[in-house]
Amino acid sequence: MSRTGLEEKFYNACKEIVLNEGFILYDFDYLASQKIVRIFIMNEETNSADLEDCVKVDRALTPVFEENTWIPDDIVLEVSSPGVYRKLKTKEHFNWSLGKRIHVKFRGTPLEFEGDKKVQKFLNGKVLTGVLESISDDENFKLKIETEFKGDHFPVVIENEQIIRAQLEPELAKI
Repeated sequence: MSRTGLEEKFYNACKEIVLNEGFILYDFDYLASQKIVRIFIMNEETNSADLEDCVKVDRALTPVFEENTWIPDDIVLEVSSPGVYRKLKTKEHFNWSLGKRIHVKFRGTPLEFEGDKKVQKFLNGKVLTGVLESISDDENFKLKIETEFKGDHFPVVIENEQIIRAQLEPELAKI
């Protein structure tokens, strides 16, 4: 994802501070019309962030936001965990989600699947939930998702370019 202008400056400033504080910048949103910079941080050991982590990063970013003249005075900074139902946007996000249940909305027909016409009709719904089994190594990576239809399990392969939206879909009873 390419960033330009003010968004790029915010991203670079936030990323450096987040890394210096010992976290990963999981995701970043600059909502210019709302004057909000929203960052999602993650502790690599826990794959999440708690309130203390968010406060620590917020405090570390405060001088950056107060002292730099290129940052508008009325900008709002939000620091958060990516959450249980976190968005999956990058290859790295999918790698962190290997072996976990994900929910994917996609366009087109999956590249590969095994099953009868009922399964094909099921996949034409353009949404599926299943366990992320593997990710190909190529630049335009493919996901192999083990999904279930009427008690039968089958693999589905979807190209990254087909994905409209993806997120973790944990079974809350197992958390």
